Amino acid sequence: MESSKSAAQALANTDFADLNRLRGLGEDPAYRQPILEDRPRFWPLDKYKSAPQDLGYNDFFAVGWKGLRLLKDPETQAAYHNILWELKPKTIIELGVYSGGSLVWFRDLAKTFGFDSTVIGVDIDLARCQIREDDMDHIRLIQGDCYHPEKLDFGKLQGPILFIDDAHCNTFNVLKHVIVNGILKAGDYFVIEDTMQLWKRYSPTMLQSHLKAFSGIMALDLLYSNSCPQLKEGVFKIL
Repeated sequence: MESSKSAAQALANTDFADLNRLRGLGEDPAYRQPILEDRPRFWPLDKYKSAPQDLGYNDFFAVGWKGLRLLKDPETQAAYHNILWELKPKTIIELGVYSGGSLVWFRDLAKTFGFDSTVIGVDIDLARCQIREDDMDHIRLIQGDCYHPEKLDFGKLQGPILFIDDAHCNTFNVLKHVIVNGILKAGDYFVIEDTMQLWKRYSPTMLQSHLKAFSGIMALDLLYSNSCPQLKEGVFKIL
């Protein structure tokens, strides 16, 4: 009985990490070359016909950029190539920083295209960001809570703006805030990654109601919204 009470007391004093926040991300935000645990990486050619036809794991979570997790699969990367080239954004804002891999990737891609773009990352917890201090050129970090969008201070922004919700928190209230307060203007883009298909499946009526409220303010870009699963039905142009 005494040991049971001690265990209960220890349990009461334990603060558990929220595993929901780590879903698909893992405990370490750094990208590391995957290890094939159930097979050799280099397969002998005399057994070529029996070589495994898959990696044995979901390779999406292995996507990285400069040693940081990127979490944008190759199809999504290709879609963003085209979006950036067409929009030529002066400002790229991404809600949800995590390791910072996508911020560095967006900055490098914009530089490759010859754009003078500023990339802004917003997160409630910037402690997980692993961008090197000497690699912060054209990148700015803002600590902020998407559940309080009125407190998000982006400073003076140059358009066109590519605004990406990858935080999956209070999305439509954030969208309302940036439109009502003139942060996004005609020609800018708002992208909702990953979640549109989940909402469409589990909350279709509410999703339709939310989207209808923005009718005449923004429109679904059918070209980019059908380009890859991560952006499916989630790329909008401000009218």
